Amino acid sequence: MSGRNPGHTRRAASGPTDPKTVWQTDLSQVRATGTPAISAGHLYLPVDAISDTARHRYRIHALRAATGEERWQVPLRSEPNGPPAVRGDHIVVTAKRALEKGRIIGFQTRYGDEDWLVDIDARLTAPPTIADGVVYVPDWSGRVHALSVGDGSVRWSHNVDAEAGGRTFTEPVAVLDGTLYLGSRSGKTGLVALDATTGEKEWVESTRTVTGGPVAHPEGVVVQSHQLVTAFDTDGTRQWSFNIPDAGVQQIAVDSQHLYVSAGDTVQAIDWNGEDAWTYEPPGERVGIPTVAGETVLIRSEKRLVALSRATGDERWSTTPGGAGRVIVTPEAIFSPESDGSVVALGES
Repeated sequence: MSGRNPGHTRRAASGPTDPKTVWQTDLSQVRATGTPAISAGHLYLPVDAISDTARHRYRIHALRAATGEERWQVPLRSEPNGPPAVRGDHIVVTAKRALEKGRIIGFQTRYGDEDWLVDIDARLTAPPTIADGVVYVPDWSGRVHALSVGDGSVRWSHNVDAEAGGRTFTEPVAVLDGTLYLGSRSGKTGLVALDATTGEKEWVESTRTVTGGPVAHPEGVVVQSHQLVTAFDTDGTRQWSFNIPDAGVQQIAVDSQHLYVSAGDTVQAIDWNGEDAWTYEPPGERVGIPTVAGETVLIRSEKRLVALSRATGDERWSTTPGGAGRVIVTPEAIFSPESDGSVVALGES
């Protein structure tokens, strides 16, 4: 799912150490490929399609991860919000059906059959988060929806702090150890923790406008407010804040050692005491979203895919796939959606 796991830490156990192109698939009548989800040997890829005959502009394609062979494709009646989330034999997508109306859709992984659909009368921009068989989706009206992944039935749906001016949730929910964490972008800004089973509020901490995160890890819960990164304990105790000039709204990667933040033409590593660990500055290149893979941090720059030592920030290797998509890493391969409607797999052989 978005951020790889319910906490959105963007961490994989390992990845290829000398990657070469294994396959490339060019998708028919596709002009843009989104970030895929990967599960049980298959990629589930949202695309923006062009066709004189297609009834719907947006689609999901299922590809075999080992070969790039397409298994199926299904139309989406609305524009998807980022990558799908996959659990077992279900794929879940959130989408925009109008400016102030959203949609949550469940598909079967086998053939892409639509299983269930729930319309939301509020703006949705967050992709879904799945934890323990439940889909969690926040909306711009300050409501959080918890649905069964199997049939879309509503477990609970709560408006957070509606009586106190409300909140706006634009980013996905993070889940860790039975608690949901949400960052509010407007209204009453701050970090909110809810019980994942009931939706009842556990605690709230005020912050500046939350533009990124939260990311939930046993070491702490992290949110970004423009250039300011703030870490909290899982009980809501504020740990520290760190200011990063030129930090944009990009996803943060986290492991037990550091937080990794992309900021313009640098990557900043911050340790869990809130101290500067290292900074990576590639010559003349802007950097993309970091992903932790084993002992390395992968960075997609404008020209290269670079692996850095997560301990020191030194370059381990680099390669030059085209485009500027967000990479998805597994121990066997690195999957890169490209800007021309294709997908590339990089591996050891």
